[in-house]
Amino acid sequence: MAMHCPQCLTEYRDGFTECADCRVPLAPGPPPAEEETAEVHAAELITVFETSDPFAANLAKATLQDNGIEYVLGGDDSDERGLSGMSPLGAMPSRFQVEAHLAESARELLEPLIHPQAITEEEAENT
Repeated sequence: MAMHCPQCLTEYRDGFTECADCRVPLAPGPPPAEEETAEVHAAELITVFETSDPFAANLAKATLQDNGIEYVLGGDDSDERGLSGMSPLGAMPSRFQVEAHLAESARELLEPLIHPQAITEEEAENT
């Protein structure tokens, strides 16, 4: 029986249970036709976080992934940056977008990155 990835729609032969790229369980049967997927992928995207800081971008990626929130990354991708923190195109911001119904949850999770708070000396000594 053919299997396919529900995210990237790659078709797999028998014996595979997980998408090699997306790391999600495969769905039974062949992938849906393009006409069927066009409606599924039509979603309103809301920008929930924007940063030029590669460290903050990686934290945002991990936070959203750990909480099962799918996102679209626009602009600069921190994975392309070298040791200098600069991408081949310069310091363009990374823009994280999620589906509209997930925007509030994503913003709550990313609040420490959106509005970072300085730690006090006492907090620093206790860590």
